[in-house]
Amino acid sequence: MKIILDNIIYSKTNQGGISNYWFELSKFLLKKKENVFFYEKNEPSNNFHRNQLEIPKNKIIINNDFSKSSIRNRLSAVKINDLDPFLYHSSYYRPLSGSTNYSEVTTVHDFTHNFYAPIHKKTIHNIIKYQSIKRSKGIICISNNTYKDLFKFCPPKKNQKVTIINNGVSEDFFVLESNNDFENFGFSIEKNSYILYVGSRENYKNFDFVVKLLKSNVNFKLVVVGSSFSQKEIQFLGDSINRVNVISNISNKNLNILYNNALAFVYPSSYEGFGIPIIEAMKAGCPVIALDSSSIPEVAGNAGILLDKLDSTVTNNILSNLSKKDYRQEVIEKGIIQAKKFSWDKCCNETLDFYKEVF
Repeated sequence: MKIILDNIIYSKTNQGGISNYWFELSKFLLKKKENVFFYEKNEPSNNFHRNQLEIPKNKIIINNDFSKSSIRNRLSAVKINDLDPFLYHSSYYRPLSGSTNYSEVTTVHDFTHNFYAPIHKKTIHNIIKYQSIKRSKGIICISNNTYKDLFKFCPPKKNQKVTIINNGVSEDFFVLESNNDFENFGFSIEKNSYILYVGSRENYKNFDFVVKLLKSNVNFKLVVVGSSFSQKEIQFLGDSINRVNVISNISNKNLNILYNNALAFVYPSSYEGFGIPIIEAMKAGCPVIALDSSSIPEVAGNAGILLDKLDSTVTNNILSNLSKKDYRQEVIEKGIIQAKKFSWDKCCNETLDFYKEVF
């Protein structure tokens, strides 16, 4: 079976959950020595995951029509003139032209745009995504919540194969024997003295709640893994910014150190297709406090401390309890057990089996 993967996600973002997913799937197929090829632009990438991926030159199909416009790239079809049958899977819903002898698979990660994007962004995004879903022979949903949203917003046809394949978690995350290695960060911080926030800070991620939490409790600091703060965020943080450190483009090794040493990982997002950082934190022995919404309860299971609503007083009480050794250890042990349910090896093996079923 010949497999062609469209690497457009690496041109769309520098890092993130979908990029992580695509990296793990690509790495797996190359390691398995599958007959896989990758369609991408012939330029250096700014994407963190692409730069960790070693693709042999004979496995790359060069995209000579690459544009600086993100929308134009998503709308312009991948051009493959191949008479032999193959399976096609795009990392971000891009169509294919030049051949009719192929089977297409689409991975649906979430329906965030349906709930939170401005009307113009939602319209453009959904035209591209829904067309991809409708023309695919196989559809992968990364969680039960995404599966339910698929049938709500873009129901598949009876002749389409639909499956749920959960995301995984890297083996780079684990409990460290020695947890006080901060020499790579450029700042000094004590174990269990900070809460950790990982990811983007769009409105539905509710980063403002984390800032309010920080302002209401001077007993801990905040470490943010993500992009640099905007001027608006700096103003909102005010004097509390002196208790904040932000880190961008972090390696899994250093992120694992941050998880291991945090008092808690706080994840107040209102909507997630899956929520990979939840499992990363749990696997690294870090207690997780998250909002009880979307896919989060199915991923966190009974190991996460889930909030009915974003309440600073309630959350501060939870943080206080996590300072108690016995309770903390109980939460950590539950998290480690929950994390064992997910792996990239399991995810990628199930994806390859689905490829064969669809093909």
